[in-house]
Amino acid sequence: MPGNEFAGVVDQVGPGVTGVAPGSEVLGFSRLHAYAEYIVVPAADVAPKPAKVPWEVAGGMTAGVQTAELALDGLRVTAGETLLVHGAAGSVGTAAVQIARRRGATVIGTAREVNHDHLREVGAIPVAYGEGLFDRVRELAPGGIDAGLDGAGGHALEVSIELVEDRTRIVTLVEHGKAAELGVQVVQGERTAERLGRYAALYAAGEFAFPVRRAYRLEEAADAHREIETGHGRGKVVLTL
Repeated sequence: MPGNEFAGVVDQVGPGVTGVAPGSEVLGFSRLHAYAEYIVVPAADVAPKPAKVPWEVAGGMTAGVQTAELALDGLRVTAGETLLVHGAAGSVGTAAVQIARRRGATVIGTAREVNHDHLREVGAIPVAYGEGLFDRVRELAPGGIDAGLDGAGGHALEVSIELVEDRTRIVTLVEHGKAAELGVQVVQGERTAERLGRYAALYAAGEFAFPVRRAYRLEEAADAHREIETGHGRGKVVLTL
């Protein structure tokens, strides 16, 4: 949803706030209020921005990494398992691929062919969308798929249900209205500054990738939404001031 994440410089702090001071560079999360020059949030909802994390990355990071890790926690992905990620070139998908690989899982990621090199770079085995997807995934994973993260919906979710024996090990980011009926999960859990800070630090250390597709000025927000609605592209679309 729009306006749920941000990065910036602390202007003021309230009484009794410790650990965050005016002038600090931070990244954080909110609920719908971040389309603004100034935002008021609890100190517990921000993490320090490492100097090596560009502002565009910092501003868009929280939704990708928080959603991905919460989803993989719900899926109980562990070392030696195989995870299928639909929409793997997007911000959540790219994060999920890397987090699952850090946990020792094999990841098969669906995306348009133009994004297959990107998926290889972050550790996934790429596979194209479309007719025959079930057979292509089966060929890549003859031992079966243990869990699925659906960032595409529709046919992709149907394929996940066919491939994953335990439907509680499928999370959809798209088909919320059908999840209960199909017996699959949606993302559960709360965002935390600790999680956000951890991945910002990994990015700064060169151990985690978070691509930004394009940065728009705040006054160009409508154009940013039009790009997102195409359903295509690699990485995050962000707004800057």
